[in-house]
Parts: sequence; structure tokens; C-alpha cells
Amino acid sequence: MDGQLPIRFLIVLATNGADGEVRIISIAPAYYLFKDAPAEVVLASPLGGFPDLTNELRQTTHPEPSTRRFLADRAARDDLADTLRLDQIVTEDFDAAFCIGFSGALWRADNGVGHTLSAFLRSGKPVAVIPGRYLDIAPEGAAAGPLILGDNEASPLLAAHALLEVVLERRKALTPTD
Repeated sequence: MDGQLPIRFLIVLATNGADGEVRIISIAPAYYLFKDAPAEVVLASPLGGFPDLTNELRQTTHPEPSTRRFLADRAARDDLADTLRLDQIVTEDFDAAFCIGFSGALWRADNGVGHTLSAFLRSGKPVAVIPGRYLDIAPEGAAAGPLILGDNEASPLLAAHALLEVVLERRKALTPTD
């Protein structure tokens, strides 16, 4: 990577509780787009640990190739099994955040997601948000960071592409020329 630090993406996952839903079919396309870029990917959730995706992990057939790849990839499953807690995240360590599966008032939630995403945006770092069932998205203090939203089946992969391009362009703009 031309002597630069590796690109690092944070993927913030909703837990399968009242505040949202997350599915492997939504995680896998972005996860592998970033990994294949190549970039480092860190998975996080409000409480850390393993988001309850047991039913999906037990399914033997998936139509989406990236989902099949994820289920066959031991390192990816290990990443999922041991997500970081949001209070362990240091914004400066990442180039962008990809938030997926949250519902409700994201910016006012007590789960730390709004605080984490606001920190990225205040730092001028891009954030992509793919909601769960419904999402009240009213960013406060977005500052200079681009916010990417999507809410259809293609949104996770399209938002991941957009996020990757923003990070690459941002790095070009911040890299001193000789």
C-alpha cells in the first residue's frame, strides 16, 4: 500500500434485540468488499461478543455467494464471534464506519452507536448506515463527515462501495505530494 497505513473499516452490528436486526446476508457483501480491497475490518456491537445469528449459521444453503463465503471462512466467523464493544473503539484507528441493522432513534440511543458514529463524522470520516426494520435518522453534529444511507436489498454492497471510494479519495486528498 505504498508505505501507507492499511485502510481500516469498522463494521458496527446491531444485536438481535429490540434495537435492531442484523443478518449475515447483509454483513458479508461489505465485509468481503473491504477485505478484498485490501483493508482491515473490525466488527463491533454495542455489548461486544457474539451477535445472535445462530439460525443463519445453521442454514446449509444460501443463494448469495458472499454469504456462502462468509459461512465457509473460519476467520470471518471468528471475527463475528468476538465483536468488540463500542466503548473499546478508538475513532482515530479507523478510516470509516459501516453501521448495519439498527432500528429506532439511532442518534439518541443509549447503546453508544450514536456517540460512536458522531465521533466518526466529527472527525470528517465517512459513515454508511443500513437500517434494520425502521430507523429514526437525525444526525446531530455531523460536521464534515459524509453520511451514506440505504434501505433496500442492494444497499449494503452499494454503501460499502461508496464508503471504500470515499476513504480512498480522502486518503489521496490528505497525502502530501512530493
